[in-house]
Amino acid sequence: MQVLIGGQYEPVTITRKKVKRITLRIGKQGEILITCPRWTMLYEIEKLIYTNEAWILDQKLRRRKEAEVNREGISGDTIWWLGQPRRVSYESASRDSVTIDGDEIRFFLKEKTDARIEAAFRKAANKKLLELAEEARAAWDTQICDPKGIEHPVIKTRYMTSRWGVCYTTKHVITLSTRLIHYPEECFEYVLLHEYAHFLVPNHSAAFYSVIRRYMTDYRERIRLLK
Repeated sequence: MQVLIGGQYEPVTITRKKVKRITLRIGKQGEILITCPRWTMLYEIEKLIYTNEAWILDQKLRRRKEAEVNREGISGDTIWWLGQPRRVSYESASRDSVTIDGDEIRFFLKEKTDARIEAAFRKAANKKLLELAEEARAAWDTQICDPKGIEHPVIKTRYMTSRWGVCYTTKHVITLSTRLIHYPEECFEYVLLHEYAHFLVPNHSAAFYSVIRRYMTDYRERIRLLK
């Protein structure tokens, strides 16, 4: 199925299953996704899509911007590093590495392949994020953990697409997403505090955000930057 959205035809993926109502989503690549009851007529789907045309166009634009910001060097000539676009260059080398030189990100690669570019970039990103974590954690170890006798957490990084961070309260481990490297440092600071706050409140209730607000009054603006 195709629909005319924003002056061009867009494909629609329809999944029919045992659900009570039609739902509309925009996928990570900007695709239009419909989930609906098995008996749903096509005109009902079209009505839902055209009623939400403005929202669809806004979401597709957000996905394009997100894809640009989260680029790792596999395509394009710029990479966003801590909220700033930087030019990319590639050089041959005996081993893979990445350096940040002013407004340029330089890849040194044994072989220029997508896999090597991705691995080298993520290694550099994880290293930088862990450095930032070591600088920022002292405040939260002192203000959040120590008063409650909570063990200082181990902080790790890994590439995650659906979460910015996760706190394993029983294991005293915080894991941060490698993708944070693309966003301003203020975003990283918010996510780190967010995960520390879970040692005090394990859910996302009003009490949880009151903890966030106590230590970071502008947290809502930082969340907007992440979005």
